[in-house]
Amino acid sequence: MNMIGTQNIETKRCLLRRIRLEDYKMMYENWAKYESVCRYFPFDPIEEITVYREKVRNWSKNYESDTYFHWVIESKENQQLIGTINLGNLEASCHMSDTCYMLAPDHWNRGIMTEVLRAVLAYAFHKIGLNRVQAEVFSGNTASEHVLLKCGMQYEGIARQKYYKNGTFIDTAQYAVLRQDYEALTHSTDSP
Repeated sequence: MNMIGTQNIETKRCLLRRIRLEDYKMMYENWAKYESVCRYFPFDPIEEITVYREKVRNWSKNYESDTYFHWVIESKENQQLIGTINLGNLEASCHMSDTCYMLAPDHWNRGIMTEVLRAVLAYAFHKIGLNRVQAEVFSGNTASEHVLLKCGMQYEGIARQKYYKNGTFIDTAQYAVLRQDYEALTHSTDSP
């Protein structure tokens, strides 16, 4: 595996780059404060911008490690920050990681997260050398399930009552893609 840290990734519509401390205001305003964005995560929206500033400060410090992979998604069209994506919980001995992402509501249903996740998977398999990337989805989050399926991830099962939020235990669906699955998928889409 290549521990290369978070490097820039470019897609057709987006630039994925390291989070900088000064990004916190736009990140907070564009998605972190919205219930609609945080509904399918084990945490609540951030109510105070000062709290989010500290989160962003900690994330930006983590780039000192070459095993930290976390990007802010910047729109090429207008340089607005529209989301985040990561490769987290890296298990180097198993050549695997999780992925998690958030997108500003104004950019939903445009194929942006599918485009971004495909680029991050290419980075995971071709640059880092991972063998498996997995994701979990809260029950009811069909939009995210569609993104994962479009990116070649396969449904593997349910983790029953894995999280507790707002007085309710929540099931999560487990999805994953292996490097061999990813390679087969990308080769089949490259063929005439």
